[in-house]
Amino acid sequence: MKISINWLDEWVEVSDLEPRELAHRLTMAGLEVDSLEEIGGGHEDIVVGEIRQIEEHPKADRLVICKVDVGEKEGERTIVCGAKNMSVGDRVPTALPGSQPPGLDFEIGRREVMGVESGGMLCSEEELELAEESEGLMIIEEDVAIGEPVFRALGLEDTILEIDLTPNRSDCLSHLGVAREVSALYDRPLREQRLNIGAIEEDGSRPAGKIADLTVIDDEGCPHYRMAILENLDVVDSPAWLKRRLLSVGVRTVNYVVDVTNYVLMDVGQPLHAFDLDRLEGPEIVVRRAEEGETMVGIDHEEYELGTDDLVICDARGPVALAGVMGGERTEVSEETKRVLLECAYFDPTSVRRASKRHGLHTESSHRFERSIDAGGVEAAMERTLEVLVRVQSEATGVAPRVCAGVEVAGGAPKELRQVELDPERASSMVGVEFDASQCRRLLESLGIEVEAADGGRLRCRVPSFRNDLDRPIDLVEELARLYGYDNIPTTLPRMAVAEKHVRRTEAKEQTIVSRHERSQIDWVRTTLLEEGLLEAISYSFMGDEDLDRLRLTDDDCRRKAARVANPLVKSQARMRTTLMASMLDSVQRNFAQSRSDVALFEIGRRYFTSGERRTVALAVTGRRRRHWSGDRLWDFFDLKGVVESMATPWDVQGASWTRPDEPEPFLHPGVQAVWKRRDGQILGFVGQLHPAVAQQEEIDDPLYLAEIDLETLIDTGSPNRLARRPAKYPAVVRDYALLYERERPYAELKEAVEELAQEDDESFGPVFETMELFDVYQGEQVPQGYRSLAIKITYRSDERTLQEADVEAADRQLLSHLEAEVGARLR
Repeated sequence: MKISINWLDEWVEVSDLEPRELAHRLTMAGLEVDSLEEIGGGHEDIVVGEIRQIEEHPKADRLVICKVDVGEKEGERTIVCGAKNMSVGDRVPTALPGSQPPGLDFEIGRREVMGVESGGMLCSEEELELAEESEGLMIIEEDVAIGEPVFRALGLEDTILEIDLTPNRSDCLSHLGVAREVSALYDRPLREQRLNIGAIEEDGSRPAGKIADLTVIDDEGCPHYRMAILENLDVVDSPAWLKRRLLSVGVRTVNYVVDVTNYVLMDVGQPLHAFDLDRLEGPEIVVRRAEEGETMVGIDHEEYELGTDDLVICDARGPVALAGVMGGERTEVSEETKRVLLECAYFDPTSVRRASKRHGLHTESSHRFERSIDAGGVEAAMERTLEVLVRVQSEATGVAPRVCAGVEVAGGAPKELRQVELDPERASSMVGVEFDASQCRRLLESLGIEVEAADGGRLRCRVPSFRNDLDRPIDLVEELARLYGYDNIPTTLPRMAVAEKHVRRTEAKEQTIVSRHERSQIDWVRTTLLEEGLLEAISYSFMGDEDLDRLRLTDDDCRRKAARVANPLVKSQARMRTTLMASMLDSVQRNFAQSRSDVALFEIGRRYFTSGERRTVALAVTGRRRRHWSGDRLWDFFDLKGVVESMATPWDVQGASWTRPDEPEPFLHPGVQAVWKRRDGQILGFVGQLHPAVAQQEEIDDPLYLAEIDLETLIDTGSPNRLARRPAKYPAVVRDYALLYERERPYAELKEAVEELAQEDDESFGPVFETMELFDVYQGEQVPQGYRSLAIKITYRSDERTLQEADVEAADRQLLSHLEAEVGARLR
């Protein structure tokens, strides 16, 4: 919301306040001022000049040579100009050499134009940023002194505050609303002359109700509607003061009728609309919901297909406005308009918000209606608008428009003021500042709240209609804190009670508080995955039946027995999720939609079963893991398996093994998946590649690797018994072996055979074996059919002496003979 300091000063005295101090005070009171813009300041070299002589340029038909008097200090100077809308004696803005009009990106200087020296520039309203466009010079009609800075002479020097309002503070979407805040913050009264509305002379012989009919069919969407009629209009250009007011807050000027409605909108926050009465069929106004198939062409000349939920303003022919959002082209006010029907209403915020979003229209009117306007201010806003319309035309033409008798009203009166009770002691304890009843009364009454004493030292507060956000006692407590000043509230440490550690009640079925230790374990998982280059995704804990189908889960799969949500918002969130895989697929596809083909994500969430909840971590990786000039590194199955093992470092998973699943996951590639089991057979999770059929269905071209780990089971595994070991005293001996191994046998069997030998043999292999590592897998021409070559690295070391060649050879013989006997592996 843009607020003009000059305009604000019409409501409350602010001329003596430094704008930056005012902006800080408003920000500290909850009205955050985003920016502060000074208009007209620093342009003292753009002055009022009077044209004394105009001659044709001897070498250019489109140019004229003007003699301009710019005051005693600068005297008379010659200026070449391309405009021709001025006459001798006109006063125009004159930019002297060294100045830079705000609408230009260069500095004015002395220069020769077609052989004639020009000592300045005559300016248009566009060049001074006083209009979006202009066809000639700005002619100053006011009686102002020659040579005086033009912005100061015309009262255009101003400061504009850009206030970022929260949706609940719709009362501040006007200069009156901000003035009320300033009045309360600085204890200054609102100006009486602006509060009082002058009497309007009506034509009793022309009742408005006899000229046009008013019917409100949908009183839920439109609880209150007021209609007035004006005749004998002369739709002239708006006066300078009205243009300046609107332009200062970024509103485009049209004609005086439209401009006055926009002026009242920015002044008091009430949207209005003017219809050309002679273009209204009937003439009549009907407020109803749109019918199927109806359309309307808006004032933006775009055609809109209306829905049956749209609240519309109609005449006998059809819709002429989308209520609270935009008027229609057919009845817009133009220079030919002689009679106007003026609308001033209160529309249901929900109806306006839905229509605005459905049609993609966000207007100044919809911005206010959808946040709820002051229902109690509709009558005063109508009277103010009629007053300004009569005054503007009277001053411009000398003939006032005729106001037809009786403003037609449909709908009930505004609701009674809300009553909220406040306990001063409770307010003091919540804010941390001692408030007595008299101080509470004074602060709240400065906001227009009526306060009276109630039982038990409490205060009964009647909230004005323009404060829609005050419904509960806590809202009034916040108002006290705002007015007292957040920066004035002393800093104190919160009072905390020291208690024993949380102990679960004996009658409780499950723990409801997550312990600090468990939180630290989850933090470890999150930090480790972030360090591995994955990004965290957060999604809803719901899924739909179609998610189970896209994962190809069988009918007897326990994950299909998902709990139903009683009142789902959408069909795709009708069940509590029993797997995070569908959520991960959605997250990957959203990244693909944003042209991000290299994806590495994880999510820590919960799966929901009839037996309880299971905290789970899901992972998804595809594309490049690392970009480098020497070549890209793509994610693969073993990368993701390694990430999972790194994540599980704090737990005792040394005895856990990766094996082929007894029942393969239907959504994973049957040959590229593995389950992770503890020693006791409990499944920790799985890792695998997305099934090609599912990938085709999901339109995923590159291999996608997925993992889902049950954190409850992982945490329940416990911490390993780690023993500190001193650094090795004797060197290690490393041997590499290429083994022929049956293709269908898992590597885990080979690894188990080596570990078994290390535990059982205490002569040659066991005492010197340290580690084993698989570093290559090969299948090709040199490998027999049905086999693959596994390259493993064995590290030997003794804690007692340096190994001799004979020691290593004995260990090698023992290892190779054992592997061939146990798992059929032999040297290539």
